[in-house]
Amino acid sequence: MTFARIRGGAGPALFALLVACARTAAPGPQTSPSPLTPPAASSATPLYVRSNAVGSKYIYVTEQKRSRKVYVLRADEQRAEYFGTGTGRSDFTNPHVIFYDAPGRTLTADAPAGTVFERDKTVLMTGGVRARTSDGKTLTCDTLRYNDATGRLLGEGNVVLTSPLGEQLRGQRLDADVRLSKLVMTGASGAP
Repeated sequence: MTFARIRGGAGPALFALLVACARTAAPGPQTSPSPLTPPAASSATPLYVRSNAVGSKYIYVTEQKRSRKVYVLRADEQRAEYFGTGTGRSDFTNPHVIFYDAPGRTLTADAPAGTVFERDKTVLMTGGVRARTSDGKTLTCDTLRYNDATGRLLGEGNVVLTSPLGEQLRGQRLDADVRLSKLVMTGASGAP
């Protein structure tokens, strides 16, 4: 297994270069089993990348659609594995993610761990998530998944949504927009 350490601002450029090289490299044997499962039909040589924050310089990942920010992820550490175009995933330590909706409102979420899947740009935050909207709503849940195709959030496990006035809605599953204004709560109790 080969790891590249990327520090500071050179990380994204070096990462792009490594991905380009991995696409043209000849397949080779793996020396140890991978914690991430490659696609069954893939014959590409896997590319492993590991990068760490240095001092106050964090790892950043930005997702955009037609020049509009969708989310910005900041983390202490990134471990990425790629098998070819659309097959990679990146695992993050202490991700801090700002999700943007079309009018520019935000939801800021923090968790101990997170994963971004390259194929569909899904963001999965795990280990206990705490989030807050720009208008003061708070959300806590065990896991939070952002679906890039729909722009929707799915919170699961011990979901608590609190209004700026302190009113709470509790349940086991939440399907909501980034503003937490259009939502469906499953297993709910309490008043919004």
